[in-house]
Amino acid sequence: MSLQTPRILPAHLHAFHPSSANSKHTVRILGTVSALRGDTATITCGSAGETVTIILNPDSRLQMGKLVEIIGKVTDLDEGGIGIRLRGCTDLGDPADCDYKIYEQVVNATHKLKSIFYDANE
Repeated sequence: MSLQTPRILPAHLHAFHPSSANSKHTVRILGTVSALRGDTATITCGSAGETVTIILNPDSRLQMGKLVEIIGKVTDLDEGGIGIRLRGCTDLGDPADCDYKIYEQVVNATHKLKSIFYDANE
């Protein structure tokens, strides 16, 4: 069995918080790197401009202004709120090459129709 990594939007973060039933999931989120500060980064997701804080690894190689897919676990942040602890990432290049509205529709469909996209026991 492979590890399932549901794609999420910022609005789904709370559903994958450690206190939820979905806390065992590693998640994926798409966004543009909008800030890098020490051991954290901020990605901006979609046309609404929602941001998510990413807790980086020492060997993380994110670049400002690049579209990235973040893979990680939802976690509490030291300064309050929730974010994602980075496990891996993929640089997808120029954000202008992505139609984020289509991505949002696909993610929403996977959450509405979970039984089609994920194992029943997950």
